[in-house]
Amino acid sequence: MNTILRPVLHFIFKDFYSLKDLENPEFSEKLIKLRNQAKKFSNIPGKINKEMDMEECKVDGGIYYRFQYKNNKTNKKVFYIHGGGFFLEALKLHWELCYKLSKETGCEIIFPIYPLIPESNAEQTHNMLLSVYKEIINNCNTEDLTIIGDSAGGALALTVPMYIRDNGLPVPNEIVLISPGFNIGETNEEETERLKEIVKYDLILGELPVSKIKKLWRGNLDEKDYRNNALEGSLQGLPRITMFSGTHDILNIPARRLVNRMKKEGHPYCYEELENGKHCYIVFKPAGKDFELIKTRVLGN
Repeated sequence: MNTILRPVLHFIFKDFYSLKDLENPEFSEKLIKLRNQAKKFSNIPGKINKEMDMEECKVDGGIYYRFQYKNNKTNKKVFYIHGGGFFLEALKLHWELCYKLSKETGCEIIFPIYPLIPESNAEQTHNMLLSVYKEIINNCNTEDLTIIGDSAGGALALTVPMYIRDNGLPVPNEIVLISPGFNIGETNEEETERLKEIVKYDLILGELPVSKIKKLWRGNLDEKDYRNNALEGSLQGLPRITMFSGTHDILNIPARRLVNRMKKEGHPYCYEELENGKHCYIVFKPAGKDFELIKTRVLGN
C-alpha cells in the first residue's frame, strides 16, 4: 500500500468514524480536534520548496499558494481545490499530485487554503475562492486556466465556476473533477441497490457521517442553493467538464447523474469511469492514462 496512504486511512478508520454517533456541539468540537491531529499529514513536501518557485499570497478569508517548477515553465495555470470532506486541510497527497502536474506540464499551481467547517461554511468558502480567482485573472488569460478539484474540492471545482459566472467574470477554460463530492440525496430503486453493494467496498466514505457534515457546510443557505448542492446549479456558460469516478466509490451514484444530465443538455464533457476504482484513486496514484488526460486538459488539448 502507498506509504502516504496507509496512515491517512488509519486516521480515517480509527479516529474519524468514532464521531459518527455524536451530535453538535460535541461533533463540531471533535471535528476540530481531529483536524488538528491530522495536520501531520498536511506538511508541504520539501521538494516543492526546493524545486518550485513558490509564493504565499493573502486574500480576505484566507491564503493561497502559487508555485511552478523552476526548470519547466509555461503560461498554463491550474486552480487546484483540495478535498478533505470540507473539514480537513490539504494532505501531502494533494501537494504531491500538484508537484507532479507542474513538473510534467510546466503549469503554475494556484493552491487555496480555503475556510473549513465547522468554523466556516459554503458561503464563506465560495467568497474566499472567488477572491483568489479575481486576483489570478488580473494577470492571466482564462484560456490558459484549468480548475481541478478532488472529492469535496471536486464539488467546489464545479460550483466555483458557477459562482464565477454568476458574478460576471470569465470562466476557466477547462473543469476537471476527480471523484467529486456531490450530494447523493434521494436514490431511485436501481441506485439504492447499487449503493448497498458499493458500501461494501468503499473503505473511505462508506461510513462517513455525511448528513452532519453537509448540515455544517450548508450554513444558512437554501438546501437547493448550488453552493450547497452542486447538481442544482446550471451548467450554462461553463466550459467542458472532464470527470473521473470509480465504481467502488459511493459518489459514483451522483457522478453518473451528472453524466446523464450533460448528455441530455448537450453540455461538452468527457467521463472516465474506472471499474472497481476507489474514491480519489487518481490522487492516491497520479499515473496512467487518467493522469495523462488531466495533463492534456491543462495544456489546452
